[in-house]
Amino acid sequence: MSIDDDDEALLLLEDDQTGTDPGWKILIVDDEPAIHEVTTLVLGGVRFQERRLAFLHAYNGEEARRVLAENPDIAVVLLDVVMESDDAGLRLVRHIREEARNERVRIILRTGQAGQAPERQVVLNYDINDYKEKTELTAQKLSTAVIAALRGYKALLQLADLNRELEAKVAQRTEELRRANARLQQSLAALELGERAGRRVQFKLLPPAQWRHGDIRYSHALMPSEFMSGDFVDYFAIDAHRAGCYVADVSGHGVASAFVTVYLKRFMAGALEAYRLGQPSHIVDPAMLLAQLNQDLLRERLGKHIAIWYGVFDHDANRLSCANAGAIPYPLLADAEGTRFLDAKSSPAGLFDSSSYRNQLLSLAPQFRLLLCSDGVLELMPEAGADARNERLREWLHPASPGLPALLADLRIRADEAHPDDLALLLVGRDVVEARPSSG
Repeated sequence: MSIDDDDEALLLLEDDQTGTDPGWKILIVDDEPAIHEVTTLVLGGVRFQERRLAFLHAYNGEEARRVLAENPDIAVVLLDVVMESDDAGLRLVRHIREEARNERVRIILRTGQAGQAPERQVVLNYDINDYKEKTELTAQKLSTAVIAALRGYKALLQLADLNRELEAKVAQRTEELRRANARLQQSLAALELGERAGRRVQFKLLPPAQWRHGDIRYSHALMPSEFMSGDFVDYFAIDAHRAGCYVADVSGHGVASAFVTVYLKRFMAGALEAYRLGQPSHIVDPAMLLAQLNQDLLRERLGKHIAIWYGVFDHDANRLSCANAGAIPYPLLADAEGTRFLDAKSSPAGLFDSSSYRNQLLSLAPQFRLLLCSDGVLELMPEAGADARNERLREWLHPASPGLPALLADLRIRADEAHPDDLALLLVGRDVVEARPSSG
């Protein structure tokens, strides 16, 4: 390796080697002491990014392994190929990269016997960063090679720092997400407990599954798609000879819609109580009651509307008075005259201020069945189209039809299965009671 005056003027900078600057660690691995001396002489005044160079020395492969193990922050290795053996330097490269797993240190291979380690072959087969022949390595070229190697090492350090920073941020974010997920799970568990409690409250508002008023029997089935239902069904005695009943389907489903069914229950209870106290009430006038419900919903601005059918059975008059506020499918009535839908086009309550409703007055046959269900029931039927599904219900219903369990079994609807929508069914009926023959 040669040094000329120009090179020395370019490379050697006066520098105070004292102080706290740890310096960039440069490991010189060569079996010739003179190479160590000239290398430290050439590079002694070089600084990179305001830091000096600190030199470490090894004279064979074994010493180099020890120094590398003791100094994991070595930046550059200036490595001779031929030392204690013809391939000692190359074997050290393998050790650094494959055994020590050191990918950051920059390795500059220096050889005085290029024939022992041809550049092309070495560069292809060994993970080195530069290859220099000692006979061509001037002070300027050596300095340039070391500065380039330090620049690469610095970039790898910055990349490693960035990776650590990113890993720390990812770990922090992962922990934050874990904690947030834990809080979410706690909130969901609390919400589920609340919904289960709400379900119990809502189902306590339902009438008995089987109920009789006079000679007319009432039964219902309610199956929420979630914990709470946006559908509702109810029947109740108005006075000694009249009973009211309704099936309602609140827009949407879930908790918000279920709250509106509680509102509806209170609305009906208020109208019933007013009637019993002799105060103004529309509880026996379905059309007027639905019109009042429509106005109350609009005034309250609940953001929900209710499709509802309401009817009043009068035992003394043997008559049904009913009104429909957008309930679909229409009620099905089966008696001696056949099975027919009680068509009544109208809009749901709480949707339009201009909505109006009209009563239908129907005489009751000695034996009849009246079936009402929410549209969720139709959605579960395999028939294509609403007309085909309505026809199947019409064919099933007759004046002596069995109870709702038979219909649910026929439609293959199970209470213990999840459903895409809330389900509500109401069946009202009366059977002919044959007089017993006299014993006289």
